[in-house]
Amino acid sequence: MLRLLRIRNFALIRELEIEFGDGLNLLTGETGSGKSILVDAFGMLLGGRSSQDMIRSGCDSAVIEGMFEIESESALFRLLSDAGFENEENILLVRREISVSGRNRVFINGHLATLNMLKSIGECLADIHGQQDQKSLLDLHTHLQWLDHYGDNGRLLTEVREHFKTLRETARRLEHYEADKEERIRRIEILRFQLEEIRRIAPLPNEREELENEIAVLSNSEKILANATDTYAALYESESSILTGMRSLERILHELERFDGSWVPYRESLQECLYKLEDIALAARDYAARCDFSPERLEQVQQRMYALDKLAQKYCSSGIDILEYAENCSRELESLTTSADASTDLEKQLETNMAQYRACAGELSEKRRMDASKLEKDIRKEFFSLAMSGMKMQVHFYPAKEDTERRLIPGSYGLDGSDHVEFLIAPNKGEAMRPLARIASGGELSRLMLAIKSICGDEDRGKTLVFDEVDAGIGGRVAEAVGKRLKKLAQQNQVLCVTHLPQIAAFARNHFSVQKHVVDKRTETVAKPLAREERIHEISRMLGGEVLTETTRRHAEEMLESSSGK
Repeated sequence: MLRLLRIRNFALIRELEIEFGDGLNLLTGETGSGKSILVDAFGMLLGGRSSQDMIRSGCDSAVIEGMFEIESESALFRLLSDAGFENEENILLVRREISVSGRNRVFINGHLATLNMLKSIGECLADIHGQQDQKSLLDLHTHLQWLDHYGDNGRLLTEVREHFKTLRETARRLEHYEADKEERIRRIEILRFQLEEIRRIAPLPNEREELENEIAVLSNSEKILANATDTYAALYESESSILTGMRSLERILHELERFDGSWVPYRESLQECLYKLEDIALAARDYAARCDFSPERLEQVQQRMYALDKLAQKYCSSGIDILEYAENCSRELESLTTSADASTDLEKQLETNMAQYRACAGELSEKRRMDASKLEKDIRKEFFSLAMSGMKMQVHFYPAKEDTERRLIPGSYGLDGSDHVEFLIAPNKGEAMRPLARIASGGELSRLMLAIKSICGDEDRGKTLVFDEVDAGIGGRVAEAVGKRLKKLAQQNQVLCVTHLPQIAAFARNHFSVQKHVVDKRTETVAKPLAREERIHEISRMLGGEVLTETTRRHAEEMLESSSGK
């Protein structure tokens, strides 16, 4: 919902700021005052085409800024979050700059953005209905949305979408299996060869570390044997061994202990050392006795080490353990070898999903065709009330184009069902039905959209709806009918409308007067909100021209009083 629009150096506007409110916001003013300039500026803020001709003469650039209030649960809020634009207090700030050099800059919440991003956001923020801004008429998906909102098909549509998503995922998985069949067979052969090679060598956990230690021992056999023998001799075997000397010392301490009990702890400590040294001496003796420094064993260990290293270099360049790699291969092989069964299961699942989708989409299609027949009658009544009695509308169902990229799902199946519709119009009695977008009159287009939105519900809830030229070629009773429908539509949406007719202006909740003034010998467009007395004056002007009479004033007051209760 648009809360604030600020424009600088755009066409006739030097500087202008308008705060819009809820409900129906109306812009009035004399012909040529610049009302459509405001609509053009708003359209450019939403991502519309820009031109250097729009920049006010003598200025280097034009700037349009808007502040919007958005709902935290809306698709727009999620779009902004996904795009990385921070959002605080559900407020969206949009700024667009154009310069005489042709440079075009867009800012969203203070951050630079692309024009495409602005267009995506703009489609969620507002719809502009006028001669040049009827994008929704060209989008046939919008026509289907109108029909579904009219028929209140939300529940059925949700079920169809869920079935289609399931169907699409199943088809995707099956296509993946079929497309990768040759690659899968090749991969199975590779995995089997690798596993066979690993199992033939049969590496053990921590085997490499143990082999490295054994090689170190076998490669230094002479030094190890000599060190073990020397250790045993130094501790035990020689006449001057350490243990012999320590036993003599133990006897001396034992003698001291007899005379002074304070030596007991020292003698006990020495005794513990004796036990430990004896253990070391015996270990050195046994180690030297059992050492087998066979050259044949060294060669065997080295060959085993070479085989493990070669295996690791071949399959474990990522650094993972060879046993872990083998386990990963086994799991992948098991998955691939069961894919044939999985493919068969998926084919059965696809048939089931297809039947579920077909049944649900068929129910929705039948409902839509009944809705279309009723909509055509209701919209005809609406046309009559809006001075378009000769116009007829038809909801045309047509077959979808085949999607050649789809192999498993029929091209007519889609997220919104199997129906493709377009609203066709015969503008005058006796004319052939034509697509909506080919209606030439801007006033007819705006009233047509007003009729459709009045009948088809609040699919645009949260959007700002802009109507330009909605009053072209009408007056009196029809103008009042248009005003009533705008007011009704504004109960669910913020509506911004440009009008020349007092019958429509009287229904405004927020009324703005757009005028031209000459300031410093230059013409400027300005706009201001009108209080009640100012509204009476403006509606009086619209009724009787520049010369205001008491009669036109009373008439204006009566129109305001009457419209407030309608």
